[in-house]
Amino acid sequence: MVPHTLSPSRIARYFYHDCERYLRYHATPRAARAAEGVPDPTDRPSPVTETILEDGYAWEERVVRDHLKSSVHVAPGAGALHERAHGVPETLRWLTAPRPPGEYLYQPTLDAPAAFLDRYGLDPARCRFPPCRPDLLHRVEDGRGRRLQVIDVKASHALKTSHRIQVALYALLLRDVLAAAGSSLPVDLETGGVWLYGQPAPEPVALGGAVHLLERFLRDDLPGILERPLAEVSWHLFYRCEWCEFFGHCRGEAEAARSVSLLPYLSVGGRRFLREAPWGGPPIDTLADLAAFLARPPATVDADLDACGSLRGRRAHLQRAVAALQDGAVIAHDGSSPALPVNEHVKIVLTLHSDPHSSQIYAVGLLRVKGKDVYGDGSRLQTWIAPTPEACAEARAWLVDALHAELDALHRHNAPLKRWQDKKTLQVYAFDGYEQTLLTRLLIEALADPALAPRALQLLFYFQNERLAGEEAHPDGEVPYPVVVLTGIIRRLVALPQPLALRLPEALAALPAPGFNYCLQPSDRYWFALSNTLKSDALFDVWSGRRPEETLGGLRAELKRRLWAASAVVDGLRARVGQTLFAWPPRFAFPEAKPFRHPEWSQLTFVTRYESFLQAQAVREARAAPWDERVRTGTSIPLRRLADGRWQIESALDADRIEPGPFPGWLLVRADAAGERAQMGHDDYANRNRAFSQPNRGRWVAAVTEVDAPAEGAGPVRLRLNVLGNAPFEPGAEMVLHRRFTDYTSDRIAKCLAALDEKPDSDPLALLRDPVGFARPVPSTEPIQTALEAQARRPGLTESQDRAFRQLCDRRLTLVWGPPGTGKTHFLAQATLRLIAAHARADRSLRIGIAAFTHAAIENLLLKIAEERPAVGLGRVALYKLKEVRTQRGLDFGLEAVEETAVAGRLGAEPGIVGGTVYGFRKARDDGGLPPVDMLIVDEASQMKFGELALVLPSLAPNGRLVLAGDDLQLPPIIQGSYPAREDGKPGLHDSIFAYLRARDDAARPYTWPLLENWRANDTLCRFPARELYGDGYRPAKDEIRLQRIALAPAPATNDPDDALVEWLLDPAYPLALGVLEGVRAAQENRVEAALVARLAAALRARRRDRAGATYPDTAEGDGVFWREGLFVVSPHHAQIDAIRQALRARRAWRAAPFVDMVDKMQGQESQAVIVSYGVSDPETAAGEGEFLYSLNRLNVAVTRARAKCVVFLPRPLLEPSLDVLQNDETARGLGFMQALVEYARAGGQTAAFSLNLPEAPTVGRLVGFRRA
Repeated sequence: MVPHTLSPSRIARYFYHDCERYLRYHATPRAARAAEGVPDPTDRPSPVTETILEDGYAWEERVVRDHLKSSVHVAPGAGALHERAHGVPETLRWLTAPRPPGEYLYQPTLDAPAAFLDRYGLDPARCRFPPCRPDLLHRVEDGRGRRLQVIDVKASHALKTSHRIQVALYALLLRDVLAAAGSSLPVDLETGGVWLYGQPAPEPVALGGAVHLLERFLRDDLPGILERPLAEVSWHLFYRCEWCEFFGHCRGEAEAARSVSLLPYLSVGGRRFLREAPWGGPPIDTLADLAAFLARPPATVDADLDACGSLRGRRAHLQRAVAALQDGAVIAHDGSSPALPVNEHVKIVLTLHSDPHSSQIYAVGLLRVKGKDVYGDGSRLQTWIAPTPEACAEARAWLVDALHAELDALHRHNAPLKRWQDKKTLQVYAFDGYEQTLLTRLLIEALADPALAPRALQLLFYFQNERLAGEEAHPDGEVPYPVVVLTGIIRRLVALPQPLALRLPEALAALPAPGFNYCLQPSDRYWFALSNTLKSDALFDVWSGRRPEETLGGLRAELKRRLWAASAVVDGLRARVGQTLFAWPPRFAFPEAKPFRHPEWSQLTFVTRYESFLQAQAVREARAAPWDERVRTGTSIPLRRLADGRWQIESALDADRIEPGPFPGWLLVRADAAGERAQMGHDDYANRNRAFSQPNRGRWVAAVTEVDAPAEGAGPVRLRLNVLGNAPFEPGAEMVLHRRFTDYTSDRIAKCLAALDEKPDSDPLALLRDPVGFARPVPSTEPIQTALEAQARRPGLTESQDRAFRQLCDRRLTLVWGPPGTGKTHFLAQATLRLIAAHARADRSLRIGIAAFTHAAIENLLLKIAEERPAVGLGRVALYKLKEVRTQRGLDFGLEAVEETAVAGRLGAEPGIVGGTVYGFRKARDDGGLPPVDMLIVDEASQMKFGELALVLPSLAPNGRLVLAGDDLQLPPIIQGSYPAREDGKPGLHDSIFAYLRARDDAARPYTWPLLENWRANDTLCRFPARELYGDGYRPAKDEIRLQRIALAPAPATNDPDDALVEWLLDPAYPLALGVLEGVRAAQENRVEAALVARLAAALRARRRDRAGATYPDTAEGDGVFWREGLFVVSPHHAQIDAIRQALRARRAWRAAPFVDMVDKMQGQESQAVIVSYGVSDPETAAGEGEFLYSLNRLNVAVTRARAKCVVFLPRPLLEPSLDVLQNDETARGLGFMQALVEYARAGGQTAAFSLNLPEAPTVGRLVGFRRA
């Protein structure tokens, strides 16, 4: 047996390709390939690959000679540096000798010792790691001590997944090399470095997640890849395959077998899912297999596909895709698109291409079609190609000038026209998404060129996106779909008979333009097999001096062919799906720059409006999705009118997905084609702050005022609607209710920011620019200071609360950082009352304003103030809630509501406290004459953005106190866009006001004061967030809290093994229990996990004892108290929440609704016990929703709600995701927090494994449990 040959670079490329066959083929020695059935490579490296390799060597030499200089040890010898390496003996001498920190070793040789293979159970007869060479080893010494760090030098401009893997594997090898040499010097397994092209220093790379992933791969996956029969080694064709020498072989095999891999854009995870067939059927390997699978009953197919993130809800889409390939026909999908217009007066097509090595844009082209009455001709085609690498910078100037000239001519044509219908529309197209990305990059880079900046900014005002947020000027309006990317539209609207990928030549062949017989024959010289990127081989012929003029001409001709082909595809697609299109582009005009004196207000206005715009587009896109998908998600709800005036839902939708209320947040249309066109034609953004029906257009606006859901889900759900306007719907009428977008706030914020901009300076501007200066001392008198000191000495505050109170007394700005359970509401109430009392002693009345993100937070604080007022010894304190009281507690207490326009008259000479939303304060100030308040408290400030704060901050008196309370490690504000990170790494203006200010605090003069004593959780539950987030000072406030445990009645005797699992998880002696599910596959709806949650909940309901030692009575009141105080169930997805609610109903007849919801509904609340059900056990879903599922903030909120017991279910794939998850720093941090929670439970307690034999959710999986006392 010849062992397979492995190396860090080869394994890194395996992770890049995500292909077992790639590793097996490449690891098989050439001499053994024929015997093992491994084919010879059919593809050879291109000139581009060779150039990248050569440039990589040149960059290594620059790093060594120009950056490291005398601090690096290079092997002696002549010739190029990359050909010189330290042998194993020389490397070991350098590693084991005492050397000063800061030294580097270039090209050491590491020989994997036997201990390395032994560590992972690898058979040396099966595999070997020949000597390998990391680029650099670095001796580091800092606060973490002395250690060795691995650094790889890469001629790349961006960090890649494969880089992280390669550095991590070198580090793992180095660890065992040092141990074998008897060295005690540790290797840094937390951080490595990648020295990217052109950078002055290596970029630090977090290795923790990659090390965890690699060790699992070496231990669990690698042996099978190397030992299984070759036919059982998985593979799949996708765009990265073109960089593999065996691509031609695999493609030929797929075509011959009619493999399911021919499905365009079938993901690697989707292909793996079909091969593994976890639903229990035969593997799906061919298109015929998939067609047979999809031909089964739709409900069965849907249930099976639900477990795969990329295939969930895609049954109909897959059926059409398979049929298109099998029949050679174009088949239209259901649904439409608001992006592709019915037509336009002027069409512009763009194409841009970049050098894969340097990332410089080297080829650009522009085609304008139509518009003869504007331009004097019916079309114009222009191209530009860089004749040398140095000329690439000229691409920016060329395209900015050419594109601006075309758009400016249209702008000048439309500008003087008075009648709207006389103005011309414009739509710009790009065939592939990378071209839109390159356009944005080019325009952003052009802003740095003073000669181009004015025109580039004007273009960016039209081709706008989140990157504009960091500029100082911004457009006065939004542009929907400034660039339509055709590949995305085609994939959404039609299935084409072309396999593997959506290339322009095949798209044109399938979607020919009527009356324009145009054909694009792809040449191997310019086309990749699986992408639309222009091949760079010809470009390197030009740049190397080989046939430059001839090749330049060929490249120009290729760009022209692509532009005409893309234009023809637009027309061909319209001809195919035109009956489903409904959108029209706007009449063209360059957006004007909105005039602002202060760039901060301009940036905030843009972010506020753009966030609203993105949300509106998302809602409209959702309503244009295929019907089945809309019904499934509750975006569209089919209804039938009943004789009693109510409406019956005609689909299977959990009633809890609909929140009743008076707000008209729905569209109602007839259930026919006309109704579909009516709802699709509704412009959500234009009508975001208006509510009126349009019966003449077949659409009504409605509010769902009542939801009647039968007990136990046994029967249809009925609604009562308040339909605006004339609504003559007869009994039996079939209608559809669609979600619509509403926004009554962004325009108010924009108006407020414009008013602030008129002022040369203001409190909000000072707070933004200089928060430390804003936190200046509050002017005071000696009597007030004496009284405040007396209040500070009063009992009732903890040590950390006392420090925060003293800051609040002395300074204008205080950030009260309130981690979970630290009594933030109690502190704010006490601080308010003590401040009022101190001023009352000095015959001074205070007006205090209280604002927050939610009505519940406002009313909770007002009620807490009322509750604690007698203990402070105060007389009457006027308490008002602006406009209305929303919570039941507030209504029961009799909290007084007052209209915004009347509140000023209600405040007399006595102390007064007014609570309201930021919008309520704006109205009370502007319309009601509310006088400035002496102190403004903003609760939940970690969920509030600066634009919202700007509505209320002008209500603060010039020397008034501003108190912001929150915790930016809990839920942040909802942010739609992906805004560029600041250079200093700090939160930006789109983040929460609390995070923005806390990141800018001054350690010498701090204004942030944490509350540290936890009044909620016992010691076990408190120690984990203390260790990971809040520091050792975060601890239970007293022994009673530290020692609290959940009280349960004895369990009834049973022989059910699943009851043993329930008992193990609920044992009161172990406050934290984790269940890691293995062998259970689910995307968003995990019925096995839901059944476990239901069993735990039922057991807690039957056995949990209250403080008096009694279990809850078996009544509606008992159920209500249980779900209010005894248990919360938290889950990230509506689908899992629905599954848990169904499992709960099947388990027990509840007389009060179980509290099962997303974490957003739990912040600020607490319960004796909390169950967290993540549900997701599909790697694709985990990677695709990484920022949501691995949100550190969301998990922190979930696990800090419990007082005495927290049970967390985490499917194994969620803890061991793909490497893509680690590419996002925030996602990687959240994953680390999740893995730390598992380790915390494991290291301090017990571990056990249980088979899962739940009759209500059959599975062959198991649960590995960890619990900590």
